[in-house]
Amino acid sequence: MGNIAHFIGRDELSAKENFKAYAEHAKRNFPLKEVNWSSCSWDITTFKIGRAQGKTKRVIHFRSVRDESRSQPIVRIPFKEPFLEFAKSALSETIRRFQSANLNRYIYALQAIEQALINANLEPCITQVTPYIMDAAAEMTKARYKDAWGVARVLERIVTNIINPARLTPILVEWRSPISYKAPVRNDRITTNSSPKESKRLPSVETILALADIHHNSTHVSDRITTCFVTLAMYAPSRSAEILSLPLNCLRIADSAEGLLLGISWSPAKGAGAITKFSAADEFEEVVKTTVKYLADLGAPARVAAAWYARNPGKLYLPPGTEHLRDLPLTLHEVAFILGKKGRIYAGNAGYYGLVPLPERCTDKSRMRPSSSQPNWVGLYDFSSLEKFVLAKLPRIFPILDGHTGLKWHEALFMFPLNILMPKAEPLLNIPTPLTTSQLNNQLGSNPGGQTVFSRNGHLNLDGSPVTITTHHFRHLLNTLAQSKHLSEALIAFWSGRKSIKQNEWYDHLPQEAFIEAYLKLGGQARPMSVEGHLKAKVESIAIHHALTHDDALRLELGATHRTRYGICRHDYAIAPCPKDKDCISCTEHTFVKGDSRHYAEAIFQQNLHVKAVADAERAVEEGQPGATRWLKLNQPKLERWRLVLEMMNDPSIPDGTLLTLPPSENSQSKAGLAQAVRVINIEAQTIDMQPADRAPDEDEELLIQLGVF
Repeated sequence: MGNIAHFIGRDELSAKENFKAYAEHAKRNFPLKEVNWSSCSWDITTFKIGRAQGKTKRVIHFRSVRDESRSQPIVRIPFKEPFLEFAKSALSETIRRFQSANLNRYIYALQAIEQALINANLEPCITQVTPYIMDAAAEMTKARYKDAWGVARVLERIVTNIINPARLTPILVEWRSPISYKAPVRNDRITTNSSPKESKRLPSVETILALADIHHNSTHVSDRITTCFVTLAMYAPSRSAEILSLPLNCLRIADSAEGLLLGISWSPAKGAGAITKFSAADEFEEVVKTTVKYLADLGAPARVAAAWYARNPGKLYLPPGTEHLRDLPLTLHEVAFILGKKGRIYAGNAGYYGLVPLPERCTDKSRMRPSSSQPNWVGLYDFSSLEKFVLAKLPRIFPILDGHTGLKWHEALFMFPLNILMPKAEPLLNIPTPLTTSQLNNQLGSNPGGQTVFSRNGHLNLDGSPVTITTHHFRHLLNTLAQSKHLSEALIAFWSGRKSIKQNEWYDHLPQEAFIEAYLKLGGQARPMSVEGHLKAKVESIAIHHALTHDDALRLELGATHRTRYGICRHDYAIAPCPKDKDCISCTEHTFVKGDSRHYAEAIFQQNLHVKAVADAERAVEEGQPGATRWLKLNQPKLERWRLVLEMMNDPSIPDGTLLTLPPSENSQSKAGLAQAVRVINIEAQTIDMQPADRAPDEDEELLIQLGVF
């Protein structure tokens, strides 16, 4: 394959002349040989086959933003010329240069540019683009899409990679996207905060047990297929595409010192090499063997048909005993047998199978469905109409199921008869079809208004709501379990089929307390612990005075930990009760975690609460209300300390996961301190021969304030 020639505009030519040359260059090097350039819909399904693509089509629609048909397959209002010519040229070059088939954002960006030109009463031509037009396109993008930054980034690429190098405007467009980056909300992301909505994204124990019960007790085919998928998903952390593209012979046997081990051969989806994942328990080995056998047996007829179609493209598969019927008129009984349909096909339903009736009639009883009262004759149907109906069920990329591994349909474990998951349709054993992630998610609870594996078997959440889970949640669950067992990051990445351990953080749902526990118990095998604030200075001091390493001194200071509403408490209750009286912010044993949204949200709440408390107290002091000075002295230091917490949490120089601590409070309110202050007051009262009861309340209060209790 030769080098890709990029188009570079010529300075001596006008923008329109460069545009004309750019379009001619794109047409001349058009990479989609089976696509008609003049069409407003390009089918790029066969250009680059994706992971477990199966029957999924990929079509580019050059649809204007004014076209309200949205996802319809027909473009009613395409881009206006000459912008349409530019859009096709830009997409052609993008596909050729980057070998990309995911071009939705490019279409969104092109729609925004075209509409911005029209709104500005300019000719819809790329040569009219200015920074003003690009700003308008970015604003339109921001209003239309949640992930505005992603589309705006493509707008910027169109300027820097296409418009300027090709000299498509009279003056180079100096433009950068005004939309700042905002991390997209992934539907599979689980954070460590305690929001009920987010915590529900991980499957509950009840849900997992319900699926196990359904797997072992239900005989419904849809239930069995779905829970077989779940079984393989719980075997090792895998993406749904990796499971749906497993080969039929995915099981592997390895010899070890403890005997034979069963494993499953996987091909990870994001760049990691092929891997065999072994079972964690003997019991799971038996479950996996049974699961794979069930799936293999269920899809056996479909794989036979798929293998035949791979060897004989363009011809209808005829099961054994019907080969003589090729190109002959068929009865409905013969059609049902060819399709692998056990029930009968009625004449009124013949059109559903694309059958074209013929004027001839069949009087041969052997070609009719056996029954107690056979008719004297039955109608005949055109063979080619049935052949056309069945072949239309095979996608253009057939027989390739997975572009990543080259897996063919007849080699796939998850290959089944058509209609296998449709409760109201009988499976057609001799028409193969792959499963999709959407079908499985529907069975697991996403089916809008339809039946799921849970509803069919009477399983509900504890509050009576329907049970819902997705195929990707099992991967998160297994990663969370691995994190809780303190496995190394490299091992978790390897087990999960990741190319980089940096991707582990997307699946890390453990609270910080678990990592502190791992740090205390695993020594050098645990991830390092970063600290800032008073604790850092204290650890350094202990390390110097007692000749300890930094890690040993830190483990000494961390001690026991438990979660509180405000953060993490390091106080060891086995030694002494809490010396503070609901005053965690003033305690040096209390710790916050940088980047923990729970701690950050609580700090924001407490700061706002104390801002109001201080303002109220100051107003009361000005009004001379009794006791107001006490509350001002009490809340002002707390406000300052919460502000200090937020300052550290917002400090970009402190990495997430760092333990943050505050210095000792100047006026520490504690049970011991309060008792000592009262004793001092009583001693002073006795010294001046005055009973405490004879003293005015304000005098006691003033003494306590002077002693720094409040």
